[in-house]
Amino acid sequence: MGIIDGLNISPTMASRKLAVLAFIERYYRNHGIGPSYGEMACELRTNTTRIKDAVRTLEREGRVHREPGKARSLRPLTADEEAIRRLQRAGFLVTNPTLLGPPDLDHIDPDGEEEETDEGAH
Repeated sequence: MGIIDGLNISPTMASRKLAVLAFIERYYRNHGIGPSYGEMACELRTNTTRIKDAVRTLEREGRVHREPGKARSLRPLTADEEAIRRLQRAGFLVTNPTLLGPPDLDHIDPDGEEEETDEGAH
């Protein structure tokens, strides 16, 4: 076994985890639901026990979400969730994990021109 990121795991174990993550992301993007453990095992040519171990590791690392007891609830993080995870991993304290979208600028035309108001037209 080798040492990767301070953990005693083999390169095969690390690559399996990343392969599982890539498969989950691809499957979710194509189907809108999470893959089953059997589908992942078949695609990655391994057994479901190893898949479950990889999913648990990914879940513990905060790289996927899963609702226990609900079939096909496995999903990758959204871009916002991944950004928050990376900030937290870098040591930032994220007190409000809800990222705000762009402000609603109803006074600006989509072409970038300001709309005229009726206030000064007396």
